[in-house]
Amino acid sequence: MSKLGFALGVLVLHLALLSAQAQPTQTKAETATVSGLVTLKGEPARGVTVLLQGQQADAIGLPRARTDENGRFRFTGVAAGRYSIYAITPGYTSPDDDHFGRRGRALNVTEGEKVENIDLEIKRGGVIAGRITDSQGRPVIEETVTLHKLNQNGRSLIYLPNTPYNEMYRTDDRGDYRVFGLPEGRYRVSVGQEQKTGSVSLTLSSLFYLRAFYPNASSEVEAKVIEITEGSEAANIDITVPDPKKPYNIYGRVVDAVTGQPVPGVSFRVGGLSQDGKLTGGWAETGELSRANGEFHLGVVARGKYAILVSADGGRDGGFISEPVIFDLSEGDVSGVEVKVRQAGSINGVVVIEGTNDPKILSKLSQIKISSFYRSIKSTLAERMPIASGIADVKVNADGGFHIDGLQPGNIFIRARPSLDIRGLTVARIERNRAPTYAGINVGAGEQVTDVRIVMVYSALAIRGEVKVVGGALPADLKFSATARRVDQPAQALLSADVDARGQFLIEGAPPGEYEIGIFPRSTPYSEQLAPQTMRLISSLKERVVVAGDDPQPIVLVIDLSLKEENKSKSH
Repeated sequence: MSKLGFALGVLVLHLALLSAQAQPTQTKAETATVSGLVTLKGEPARGVTVLLQGQQADAIGLPRARTDENGRFRFTGVAAGRYSIYAITPGYTSPDDDHFGRRGRALNVTEGEKVENIDLEIKRGGVIAGRITDSQGRPVIEETVTLHKLNQNGRSLIYLPNTPYNEMYRTDDRGDYRVFGLPEGRYRVSVGQEQKTGSVSLTLSSLFYLRAFYPNASSEVEAKVIEITEGSEAANIDITVPDPKKPYNIYGRVVDAVTGQPVPGVSFRVGGLSQDGKLTGGWAETGELSRANGEFHLGVVARGKYAILVSADGGRDGGFISEPVIFDLSEGDVSGVEVKVRQAGSINGVVVIEGTNDPKILSKLSQIKISSFYRSIKSTLAERMPIASGIADVKVNADGGFHIDGLQPGNIFIRARPSLDIRGLTVARIERNRAPTYAGINVGAGEQVTDVRIVMVYSALAIRGEVKVVGGALPADLKFSATARRVDQPAQALLSADVDARGQFLIEGAPPGEYEIGIFPRSTPYSEQLAPQTMRLISSLKERVVVAGDDPQPIVLVIDLSLKEENKSKSH
């Protein structure tokens, strides 16, 4: 097999057989091997740790290998499944890591497969270092430094690396910081809190520093761009912060809307409003809880108009919700704010598994998580001020039962996500009162919904395939996911899997039936570089496959970029 001489965006693979076939995933022997080479500047890199991480798993206790003197590594006894593979060593970075902290490249491994020539590249990371001082020249201690990375279009995104060295982003007792292991690119550096009309910055401190950019600029457009190349060090990136400010304070009390009694132990969300009362951004929270007498105190960085409500996110606040209460900090601190809470709605249900009697699978119901979100919220202020739609994940009990509370009235859409130990489980349908529902579950004000069933089906069938790029090249580091939708089910009932570095995808747990297969670019700074006609071309790629027993069903999705150019010329 030839070496991978291209980045992740060029998705070509050589499969001997593409099929949708029965695979007893719960009893697979761990017979696969994965091997490859790690290089630095084209030369073998010895003594480098390589990790093989199952998707959805954390990095603790992962299989790891170490490169030999020839830069080669090898994993044996690898179970079939979906993984990320990456090389890791302090102070170095990899082109395979994305902007959002997702490390390495996807790798789909089948039972007994001998995966070879996985070439991983590392580069010496760059360094940005400096000192943060106040207007008197004194060090600013334990203040967080923020890096803003610019993409090729000049758009700035906060750089969020997946690293165990997050302490390097905080200043020490001398006000010094030193951020290492940075990928090549253009950066701006800031420190302090943003004081912007319409945005929400909350603080628990009695004093805070306003955001300042290097070199001593008050806005990002005035900031100087720092160019980082492989192994370079940008020193003396010093920032002097303005004198600390006091936050604007809101003092209030939480009471029961029915009894008028104080309600302790609830947290809050605060949103910024325009002068006509419309929400100008998202919601922020500090985790601050109301006290035993129901009183609370929050610090806000900027003057302006705001709304506050109880943070109803799936039960952390004991099942209370509230309507937003508007307050105005334009003239200074505000006191006497009263937040009236009412009983939240809840959903009680059970998860059942069909299609298997395997006790190993049936005994792992507690390893399933339920995620849910609002599709609409019935609030008197919802049209002007959409309430934050996040709902905390909940775990399934050993008997399959689950409970979601803290719900605002609205339409709730539910998903069930099994652990990697029980691959092959997918949601077949969601029932309410034993009738399937595909439009979510409507929860009224304070309604306690019962008799909800999430029916999961076990299947040892998998859809395999490949993605080929012909007639041109896509941006380097572009990554894809593949989707499979049963043609007799709604569009939101999707199975998905990442397309790996070899162009392979493996969608597990597909019950028998006819599926429509497609692909889409994963959301990264690189996907923003795609021209609209390229996006239309990719989204139009669809193939159908019938999944049934051992009947081979080849799937090949070809991205023919010459068609994009042809369509472009016809439009002129």
